[in-house]
Amino acid sequence: MNRILWKKLQNSLLLRLGGMIAAITVLAIVGMSTSWMVAETTQGNGEAINVAGSLRMQSWRMASLYQRILHDPNPTHRSDLQQAIQRFETDLAADSILSVLPTDETTPLKQVYRQVESGWQQRIKPDLIPLLTTSTTTSADAALLDAIPQFVAHINDLVKQIEEATEAKILVLRVILGVAVIGTILAVILSIYLVNNIFVTPLKGLLGLTDQIRQGNLAVRTDLAGEDEIGQLGRAFDLMAEDLSKLYQDLEARVEQKTAELTRSNRSLDLLYRSITRLHGIAPDRAVFHNVLKDAEAVLGLGNGTICLKEDNNQQGDVVATTASDGKSPLCQRANSCAECHDPHAARMDTLPDGRQILRMPLTDAEKRYGMLAVDV
Repeated sequence: MNRILWKKLQNSLLLRLGGMIAAITVLAIVGMSTSWMVAETTQGNGEAINVAGSLRMQSWRMASLYQRILHDPNPTHRSDLQQAIQRFETDLAADSILSVLPTDETTPLKQVYRQVESGWQQRIKPDLIPLLTTSTTTSADAALLDAIPQFVAHINDLVKQIEEATEAKILVLRVILGVAVIGTILAVILSIYLVNNIFVTPLKGLLGLTDQIRQGNLAVRTDLAGEDEIGQLGRAFDLMAEDLSKLYQDLEARVEQKTAELTRSNRSLDLLYRSITRLHGIAPDRAVFHNVLKDAEAVLGLGNGTICLKEDNNQQGDVVATTASDGKSPLCQRANSCAECHDPHAARMDTLPDGRQILRMPLTDAEKRYGMLAVDV
């Protein structure tokens, strides 16, 4: 299953881009979520530090009220001391302090809080309560005044432990934010690098090849390989270029064919015009017929030609012109009689013993026959 997913990831640019975007999104969400949770846990730490710090002032105030009552047992002082005791107990068990305490009893913060709570319940409060009803000085009263500084020192430790716990949470927040920011930056850099390599560079190459095709170079091919979308695009581009090359070659062949046909038509028309010019309005002689055959050979690319005139009521034909090198028509050398050459039917092709092919065509005008034209083809 993992191999299939990995293969799909390698063969799909969309999945790779989606993975990069998902990684950036996950890093951002994790960073923000963790920061939010850490911020929530540290939200009440400031209030806890203030409340815990106020316990020190309240301890010294209770010690001051204690001394006043000893010197002046005024009911007002006792009332103030009672209110101070109630406020201290309320602040010591305040939600802001209890919320920052860990559940593990072995942590330094929890142990310091237990020391403060124990010192208050077992040492400080039991010595203050009797003074609310009597002002008699005992040895325990002096011991209470000696215990206040140590009790305040425990409160100082409590404040310090809360501050250190808050700083630790802030440090965790900074580390998480730093890791999230660095991870996001690395993911963005990697995304830019991959996008440039798998998208921008290949597409620039394809654009360059497209310009070459537009300039007429149909032999260009891409070097894009692979099974992903860019590789498929490269293969499609190569197929398109190959099809365009074949189409262009076919068009060139057709143009050449049409050009050759047009050239032959023009030459034929030119030959016809010159032949008509030579033959019209004059009594043609052997030189004129010879020149007509020469023109046909030059224009149409034919071999030796022969014009033999013979009317229907004549048995013997008259070779009025031939371009054979010896001045003798090969037909006359091969045929036993003129009747064999002057076939009354349509044109026909004969093959000589030396392999040459002779095209023979009757010279007619309406129903009247004048002879025969034979040429090597």
